[in-house]
Amino acid sequence: MRGKCIRKTKEVSVEVEVNLREREIEIDTGIGFLDHMLETFAIHSGIGLKIKAKGDLNVDEHHTIEDVAIALGRAFNEAVEKKGINRFGDAIIPMDESVAICGVDLSGRGVFTFEGEFGDTTIKGENIVHFFDSFCRNSGINVYLKVKGFNSHHKIEASFKALAKALKEALQKVDDNVRSAKGLLE
Repeated sequence: MRGKCIRKTKEVSVEVEVNLREREIEIDTGIGFLDHMLETFAIHSGIGLKIKAKGDLNVDEHHTIEDVAIALGRAFNEAVEKKGINRFGDAIIPMDESVAICGVDLSGRGVFTFEGEFGDTTIKGENIVHFFDSFCRNSGINVYLKVKGFNSHHKIEASFKALAKALKEALQKVDDNVRSAKGLLE
């Protein structure tokens, strides 16, 4: 129910702890908007997150966002015990004029499918898409995300909330069985 990942490159140093039982949240990536989205994700998923990142923000936000997503995905994958969980989850989250629709499968096969567009806010929209893709590939979560609206901040925040709510549903313990005809989720 806990996972940890330390990732250090020449560009970024990241430490992530995921706790599926305790709800402590401490996030400092050096990117205020990303911190806000990750805190929103933690609150709505019920997942405890500790994230500390120091990256080459003087160059660009890309490396930090990517490495936080990779580390978060690996820590999440380590934390999840798949036996007995619901496995699937979905959510529709409106935020003002925007809406995000998300479906997840904790299958072990990390795939991100996206319909929509994120414009730039204080973070480039393309880096948000890259965040979700990197998180999915490293966590083994299959995610479908569709977003519509006008305000990029609202679309991005609704997306983080939708992923959070869908994961919360998928992580619910329902019995002691593995939800797979194969008898295995990996």
